[in-house]
Amino acid sequence: MKGYAVNRISFLRELMLRIDEGWRVLRRERRNLIISLLFPVIAAAVTVWIAGENMFVNCESTKSACFILVCAAIWGGLFNSIQTVVKERKMIKRDYVSGAMRIGCYTASRAFLQLLLCAFQAAILCMSFYGVKWAYENELPEMGLIFDDAMLEYYITVFLVMYAADALGLMISCFVRSEQLASQLSPYILIVQLLFSGVLFAMEGAAQSVSALMLSRWGMEALGSISNLNELPLRLQEEFPYIPHEADEAFAYTAEHLWQVWLILLVFVIVPLVAGNILLHGVKKDSRG
Repeated sequence: MKGYAVNRISFLRELMLRIDEGWRVLRRERRNLIISLLFPVIAAAVTVWIAGENMFVNCESTKSACFILVCAAIWGGLFNSIQTVVKERKMIKRDYVSGAMRIGCYTASRAFLQLLLCAFQAAILCMSFYGVKWAYENELPEMGLIFDDAMLEYYITVFLVMYAADALGLMISCFVRSEQLASQLSPYILIVQLLFSGVLFAMEGAAQSVSALMLSRWGMEALGSISNLNELPLRLQEEFPYIPHEADEAFAYTAEHLWQVWLILLVFVIVPLVAGNILLHGVKKDSRG
């Protein structure tokens, strides 16, 4: 065992092998892969259909569209990964105990493949913005807060939200006991994200503190800032223009605010990936595998 551990392949070589292994697993499970690729198409179409007509026309419709995109990104990310590790647990334990696997290589390989999947899905989701322009001829934001192109900022935000949800799914998959339990947890996680997003209900007191731990809140803040929700007219202002529109500091239209939210979203990516890697090191003592 010790001799094998000394002579085993390099970290980089093992990482490449694990990436190839993970890619073959993805291709073998065609049904899940097809669902993962079709879901953002359907979500983008729903966004255009339900909230697209007045997106970027009034505050409420634009906020609703952003909320749909955040929900879709979180659900898509969770679906991508929440069964990834748990279904391979026996193989992981076998290879880890024998010295044929570094846990870090395994988790890094799965995180890399999920990154590529989320990057592609986020691009499809962001097509909803162009769908609004094509279907209703609405004017899209042109200049971004950080970059010259607002669409790039939308894409980065949607990708970060989706990949953070994916990382959360990977962490949960490192912890749960069965694929069935992993699947059952997904809708409950999404419900909590929706309730504490700050969109459906006002967050006050303890609820505000809980909301700060929700990926949905920060996704909404980023999309709302890029969309400049504070400057879009309220629906009622179309008939009563003198009704005040109080600015929400959560949607501050500044580069500093967007950078801050992006960094928070990045933390939501890194922490679950590191935690999942740590949790998976305990598989050697786990009677489940």
